[in-house]
Amino acid sequence: MNTSIKNITLLAAGLLLGLSSCSGDFLDHRPTDAVDAAIVPVPSNAGRIFNDAWYNLFEYSSTYANMGYRALMLQDDMMADDVISRPMYGFNSSYQFNDVVMPANTRTSFAWYLMYKTIDNCNTVISIAATGDDDTPEFRYAQGQAYALRAFCYLHLAQHYQFTYLKDPVALAVPLYTEPTGPATQPKGKASLEALYTQIFSDLEKANGLLDGYVRHDDKSKFKPNTSVVNGLLARAYLLTGQWSDAAKAALEAAKGYTLMTEAKTYMGFNDISNSEWMWGHPQSVSQSDSSYNFYYIDVVTSDAYNSFMADPHFMDTFEPGDIRLDLFQWMREGYLGYRKFRICADQTGDIVVMRSAEMYLIAAEALARDNQLDEAVKPLNTLRNARGLGDYDLTGKTKEQFIADVLMERRRELWGEGFGITDILRTQQAVERLPLTNEEAAKEYDCWQQDGTYKKYNPEGHWFTSFPDGTKFVPNSTYYLYAIPEKETNANPNL
Repeated sequence: MNTSIKNITLLAAGLLLGLSSCSGDFLDHRPTDAVDAAIVPVPSNAGRIFNDAWYNLFEYSSTYANMGYRALMLQDDMMADDVISRPMYGFNSSYQFNDVVMPANTRTSFAWYLMYKTIDNCNTVISIAATGDDDTPEFRYAQGQAYALRAFCYLHLAQHYQFTYLKDPVALAVPLYTEPTGPATQPKGKASLEALYTQIFSDLEKANGLLDGYVRHDDKSKFKPNTSVVNGLLARAYLLTGQWSDAAKAALEAAKGYTLMTEAKTYMGFNDISNSEWMWGHPQSVSQSDSSYNFYYIDVVTSDAYNSFMADPHFMDTFEPGDIRLDLFQWMREGYLGYRKFRICADQTGDIVVMRSAEMYLIAAEALARDNQLDEAVKPLNTLRNARGLGDYDLTGKTKEQFIADVLMERRRELWGEGFGITDILRTQQAVERLPLTNEEAAKEYDCWQQDGTYKKYNPEGHWFTSFPDGTKFVPNSTYYLYAIPEKETNANPNL
């Protein structure tokens, strides 16, 4: 029997637990390695199995640095342009491109099995057949949510284990499983990006149909995909595959009903799922708050939580005067080392954002520009700019390429810390760009405890790691940007 499949099955089985509910019919126990015999894959349990799959995706951990899907989002930003790692702990290895690229690294294994465990449980929900009285709206909604989450997982895998679809749609990426795995399951080889995206679009279309009529009963239910979330995922997938008009249409449809923030004080904190922009997120409670700790890297002065995730101070130069987002950062130039965008609550929790309407306006602007509709593209961009305290974007004399570059920079300002860093670099086939320290900046040093208990002088005023581990310069389409398939997976699966 293939041990890879066995591992996925064993770990996934622990998600089929009967877990008691808390706010928003969420969960308040940890996944275990045993199956509750009462929770079998039948129509009445489909919703509970989906809840468990979602909970595992965000709360399963191997260490505090590997804490659910939010850890993967942090890695993505650490590997890009605008985040500096304080050389202490947390995601320092991601900043230096020497963890997920290594097949034997524990973070590489964590990233792989986290996604495939979630996929396997979505497959379980999707595989359930219901007829007669069992075919209820609740059952259909649960299956629709499972289709959406499976598409989300495969979208993540497609972006991280192979270069962009627009570079080579037939490039092989990762295995595609659409049925629950078991001891008799035959391990699969890599599927092409084309096959993965075909499955993603199919899943999202099914999700849209099944979720027709579904209404969340409160903000704490925002972890459950609805048709807005499905349209948001479609917008992401269309953008990644170059279907520009469809991307813009889906994005603008997804954003309906999610009001943009207009004040820094509303924006600040970024820890409440009831935020009017948040379309999809992970709610936290006091009894379920582990993923808050690798999310809110705040306030070095008071030593709250992790503090290795810092904004590059040169990033400040990209903001315009009057931009409310300037107040979200404690810039290193000013003697601070933190940021205000993400603040942990007094009870040590903080909800986690997965999708916002602001992203949708940016997708629409970029897609319309790439479709040669600059006059239309500027409209969603201005909707976002105006909400952030800025005037309209001036198209006078701007080329299509200049406009797109400005939209991409707007994505960096708007989505900083939300996990889009390296995937935007990969999809646009750009290189990581990091500004090194100047002599003046290098003179300003701070003390820092090392893990071995010693002090080390370091400078948080700019990037201290500006090339790949082998000493070569950052370039587009580097394998250093991609995740490796875990060594134990390739050893166990001869078809890889």
